[in-house]
Amino acid sequence: MAFGDHWEWRGFGRVSASFRAWFLQLPPLALSTENRLHDEYLWTPGCIHNVKLRYDALKFKRFLAREGQFERWLEAEKDFLPFPLSPTHLQQLESLLNVSLPPAPTHSIDRDAFLRLIAQAHPRIYLISVVKQRRLHRWLLQSGEELIVEWTHILQPEPVETVALECQDLPSLRHAFTLLRSKLKAMRPMNYVAALSEWVMYSETE
Repeated sequence: MAFGDHWEWRGFGRVSASFRAWFLQLPPLALSTENRLHDEYLWTPGCIHNVKLRYDALKFKRFLAREGQFERWLEAEKDFLPFPLSPTHLQQLESLLNVSLPPAPTHSIDRDAFLRLIAQAHPRIYLISVVKQRRLHRWLLQSGEELIVEWTHILQPEPVETVALECQDLPSLRHAFTLLRSKLKAMRPMNYVAALSEWVMYSETE
């Protein structure tokens, strides 16, 4: 949920009772208004960027770098793209997902036309529906650095929890993770893009 150029640690699994008690003592993030979300993620094998449909917009979250378990992402205001989408936006999508789309109209297209277009992509674009219940709280370190702590229950495509620590400063994020490590030992470090690769296989074996 952090905007701009920032660092994250994220894990999936089941949170411990100690994490739950600690998290609930933190103050909620003032800007946190979207608790229940239904996102449609766009995924292709080998993709490293987070691309999703949220409500009536396409949203890009660009992967920048990795340092061990910590990842650097760019979530820019210019990458939140309400419909209708322009041909330039479709070119950006092709680049981020490393796909080829059929020739698009020269004019902007609405959501229905967009879904028809990506259904013809090569290689295939998987559309994965994810329903989540998300909470965002603030964590102020003694250094004065503030982190966003996310605790989310994934309801679909499978029940699982995810926790994320987000901060502009990598050293502060490393320090925060060290302080919280014992409460997160049951969580498997993984980002949403990696989770999507498992959810694709999960959905196709049902």
